[in-house]
Amino acid sequence: MKPAAVILGANYYTPLGAIRTLGRRGVRVYALDYHFPTAYALASKYVYQKVLCPNVNQDEEGMARFLIEWGKQFDERPVLMAGHDSYALLISRYAQELAPYYRLPDNPPGLLEEIINKKGLYRLSQKHGLRMPLTFFVENEADLAKAMEQMRYPCLVKPALSHEFVRIFRSKCLIVREKDTLAQALSRARSAGLEVMVQEIIPGFDDCMYVFDAYINAEGRATHTFTAQKLRQFPINFGSSTLTHHCYDPEVAALGLEYMQRLGYRGYGEIEFKRHAENGKLYMIEINARLSSLNVLFDKCGMEFAYIHYRDLIGEPLPDYHLREEKPWAFWHAYEDFLSSWAYLKSGQLGWRDIIRPWLSHRKAHAIWAADDLLPLFAFGKNLLAKLLRKAGRLLKGFFTRSGRGSKGKNHFPDSE
Repeated sequence: MKPAAVILGANYYTPLGAIRTLGRRGVRVYALDYHFPTAYALASKYVYQKVLCPNVNQDEEGMARFLIEWGKQFDERPVLMAGHDSYALLISRYAQELAPYYRLPDNPPGLLEEIINKKGLYRLSQKHGLRMPLTFFVENEADLAKAMEQMRYPCLVKPALSHEFVRIFRSKCLIVREKDTLAQALSRARSAGLEVMVQEIIPGFDDCMYVFDAYINAEGRATHTFTAQKLRQFPINFGSSTLTHHCYDPEVAALGLEYMQRLGYRGYGEIEFKRHAENGKLYMIEINARLSSLNVLFDKCGMEFAYIHYRDLIGEPLPDYHLREEKPWAFWHAYEDFLSSWAYLKSGQLGWRDIIRPWLSHRKAHAIWAADDLLPLFAFGKNLLAKLLRKAGRLLKGFFTRSGRGSKGKNHFPDSE
């Protein structure tokens, strides 16, 4: 029997895509999550076994111990994949302890942790000559003064670790419109106990965002490469993809591969670039050292990175493939794209024609819906409905609270005389 695959995290469409890719190929997929009610990917028929595990965000060491003990049951070491940054960090930090029980890419010690941490990535970019937006790490008043003076506004206050920041602020960054509010934004982020940095905004609309995806084998050779262009994001301007189409860009492919090789990266990885709207140069925004949210797009284009990753690590690599011909497919997250489209319209960044044209011109690779695997869509819908009901309840509670306060102590007949 072929080795199994273990996917960490199941509450997002990123792991759902990989579960389907591997399951359709006949791979036994074990999906782990710490909160089953919101882990809608567990509803997939391609999950061989769902496993309740410790909360990695609260007890990373406990999660590592759990994986080590749980991994001892397998006769053949399974392939371990991260569906979220928090799990990718765990794999990086405990790679040596996990390696006897799981198959992992052989990355240099600590590399993934540096890449996932934006501060570490920026330092790596300086060391290896990788172009990134101007960034300041503010640790004292002198640093703040330098950042305030040299930064172009608006700019961003960004976290070192995105998943922690998003959990608190429900956003990937804070936008600073003018110099005088920079200190306030930094204070707000630090009050939550987060490590942050100040970074310039590269000019250009959301369709200036590109991704380079690759699989690098143990010898450091790129066996598979892929490029795509974002069209819309949620939240708009600084969010995750809602509509992204395959688009071969040789400059993105060449630079992405060069950056991966300079870093000594191994396994599957994704680099996000933004093309400067004025000078045309590509700036690296981040590297995702985990499964991608675009899994379903890869599959439709014949580039099944989750399966490529699996086959290489079990010693049965697939033939090399570098996608250069144009494909008609676009990743589409229907619910989030509806929200982002409305936001683009309200802000005046796009008109109705701009919204509809790219949507009509592509075949859709759906983030959650799949004709052969419907239950995750219903599970997602159930979660969404519960979320909307909770929000409605808070709004109603706030309304009645304000109404009660407004009437308290007032004369019910103020104009009676």
